[in-house]
Amino acid sequence: MIPGSMHAGVLVGLLVLGAPAFAHDDSPPLEEVTGDLGHIDFPNSGARAAQPAFLRGVLLLHSFEFDAARKAFQDAEKADPAFALAYWGEALSYNMPIWGEQDLDAARAALAKLAPTAVQRRARAPDPRERDYLASAEQLYGEGDKLQRDARYSVALGEMARKYPNDLDARAFYALSLMALTGTTRNTANYMRAAAEAEAVYALDNRHPGALHYLIHAYDDPVHAPLGLRAARQYGQVARGASHAQHMPSHIFFALGLWDEAIAANVASLKTARDAGHGGYHPLVWLAYAYLQEGRRDDALPLIGLVAADVARSPGESNRASLAYARAIWLVETGGADAPGAWDSVASEGIVSILEFAANDFARGIVAAGQGHLEEARAAHQQLQQRVAAARGVNTGVTANRYATVTSEEIAHGQTFVVALQGVITFASGEREAGVRQVQEAIAREEQMEFEYGPPWSVKPLDELLGEMLLTLGRRDEAAVAFENSLRAHPNRRLSAEGLSASRSR
Repeated sequence: MIPGSMHAGVLVGLLVLGAPAFAHDDSPPLEEVTGDLGHIDFPNSGARAAQPAFLRGVLLLHSFEFDAARKAFQDAEKADPAFALAYWGEALSYNMPIWGEQDLDAARAALAKLAPTAVQRRARAPDPRERDYLASAEQLYGEGDKLQRDARYSVALGEMARKYPNDLDARAFYALSLMALTGTTRNTANYMRAAAEAEAVYALDNRHPGALHYLIHAYDDPVHAPLGLRAARQYGQVARGASHAQHMPSHIFFALGLWDEAIAANVASLKTARDAGHGGYHPLVWLAYAYLQEGRRDDALPLIGLVAADVARSPGESNRASLAYARAIWLVETGGADAPGAWDSVASEGIVSILEFAANDFARGIVAAGQGHLEEARAAHQQLQQRVAAARGVNTGVTANRYATVTSEEIAHGQTFVVALQGVITFASGEREAGVRQVQEAIAREEQMEFEYGPPWSVKPLDELLGEMLLTLGRRDEAAVAFENSLRAHPNRRLSAEGLSASRSR
């Protein structure tokens, strides 16, 4: 373990995969979600006995509780084997928009249970609207690559939204499909189109769980986040039974630096997940980060220990990735404060994705360099380079589990890490101006990427890192600009705010 308490930094907060990062939980499938999920009005031809399960399935889809939704739709199928929309719903439970996960084979198999061919399935739907729902799923799981299928699916839902303006679920699913058009990459134009459709649903039903959820995603950046506050303060109350619904408001609270509200949302989300036997690693990591923004180390540290205990007991993909990132957060926010296992790397064997592990390499390297431990920093840099190099050429197709693939965005961020960490090492070695230029090069690379929400997936904004370097050199005015840039992307971030204050003091 590297000793010391002096704070040092790590990089950016731009693109988080899958909405994000850590969304996938490798705990056993959560097939039962208890508690209120909200209310929808979804007329359909299913038997009366199938209605509770079917409607609950749709509500669960709107709150991204996919495993439980699948079970609900399967229960509806048992209650009414001829109920075409039950098979539509089961098929949709295998598609995780924004998260970048899809089980194409399982979705096609779910549709095939209704009938072997699309033509035969269409004949099983008793009215035009239900046939249109089925037809949209046929586009989502038809021929072509995922981007092509997503585009056709969105067009089909858009036609339904125009054809059935009072079908709020079709319109909500259309809003979600617009955000999914670019996979895990945020596209502001698409997200604003999605917001417009979700706003229209909200105007007709201000407690529709899909509209509230998708508005939060659409407005999930510091520029648009104020527009999402209304939905953020309602969604967790409307769908109290869903851990994801309780967590989602914190996306807006993070984007505005509202740490007390972010903490409350994630405390509730984590409790719901853990009570149900799930890891709840996504809200856990966000909660640890929010605690550390308020300097609450004694609250954050047990959360990291909780993940470490889960890994020790039953190592999986999600808990190992989350532990790597949570430890990186701790190192950066505390400057490498002593804590059990904080400096230990986490085994990544069997995980193709490099997202959280690259951030951990970067965090260990940058904090070590800031403390003058250059050999440890160089070792972390070498490991990071090897990780990124190994990721190149790996199949980047969409899978049912994001940990089984690596995206081009992850590799691009990894390459940016390599440049920025080299800059920090160069700076710490005495070549100050050269180190600054390398970090500025990393920032230029970063500016070509789409912004995303949440804790900086790379743990530390690059502008904050640059500001700290410039402050060390006594270039206070330039440092202030860098810290201001960081705070525009990450409002109320503690280290950036402290850096800005220091740069202005004389």
